[in-house]
Amino acid sequence: MIALLLTVSGMVWAQDVVRDSVAVDTTDTEENVIGAKPQPKKRGEKKEPNILGAPVYYDIYGNVEGTSNDTSVYHRPKHHYLNNLDSRYHTFFLEGELLTGSHDNAIGANFTYLPKRWGFYTSVLAGRRHSYLSLGAALRLSGYESILDWQLYGGVGGGGHHLGGEIGVRMAVRKSSSEFCWTSLSAGYANYGGHGFVTFGASLDLMLASSLAAFLFW
Repeated sequence: MIALLLTVSGMVWAQDVVRDSVAVDTTDTEENVIGAKPQPKKRGEKKEPNILGAPVYYDIYGNVEGTSNDTSVYHRPKHHYLNNLDSRYHTFFLEGELLTGSHDNAIGANFTYLPKRWGFYTSVLAGRRHSYLSLGAALRLSGYESILDWQLYGGVGGGGHHLGGEIGVRMAVRKSSSEFCWTSLSAGYANYGGHGFVTFGASLDLMLASSLAAFLFW
């Protein structure tokens, strides 16, 4: 589990350190633009303020606002301040979690705090034989352009008198307005004392929708 987390986190970190290079236009004669060649002023002519070009604003697709040649090509630099992950994805996640296996069955909750790329999670479950607690790290796999928020989480914990751990993956929707995510699903694998379990999680709104559907069609 630890080796898998280190491998994936290394790949994600390598994506984050990529920087964009922008060529400077040295042929433009327009003033007050980075790389432009200044024109000489006539005697007595008022000089313009020393401004390095006009502000540039981008739309949601990365095109410069006000231009007529919008395309699907991504123009905004990948490390623009608007590309912060916390502006695109939720920060808080709370799911109902089910742990099941031949040795025991348990139900509880999984809470995750993931503001940007890294965060932490904890899960608490009560079963027929034992209670289970795990704590560990959460890693966001998705970049700014991703349609869904993919996450990887894994940690160590205990069940009964045995130590163990779990690892899982979560799929969530992108941020709408609140920092709290109401729509997410997760699945994983846990092992405590040599006994293997599978885990399933769902956010509160999906649980309520499933319960309502089961009640109506029962």
